[in-house]
Amino acid sequence: VFTSNVFAIASLRALYSVLAKLAKDLEYLDTAVGGVLGFIGFKLIGEYLGYELSEIASLGVVASMLSVGVGASLYKKKQDVSS
Repeated sequence: VFTSNVFAIASLRALYSVLAKLAKDLEYLDTAVGGVLGFIGFKLIGEYLGYELSEIASLGVVASMLSVGVGASLYKKKQDVSS
């Protein structure tokens, strides 16, 4: 069990460094993640007030926000290189 925990922590550290490098390259990723967190907050408030949103719809919204953020970042990076 100890060995599996050590390898899991080492893998998470490597994954974090990859994500940190990606966050530097993708300018709008922070904005997209902020949008996702805001959506989740509104979803939690809505569920408290009795509104239901299916898991598929939630997953679609989250995937769309992240895709738009990554796409916009890549588009801007491409425009900056060609200028």
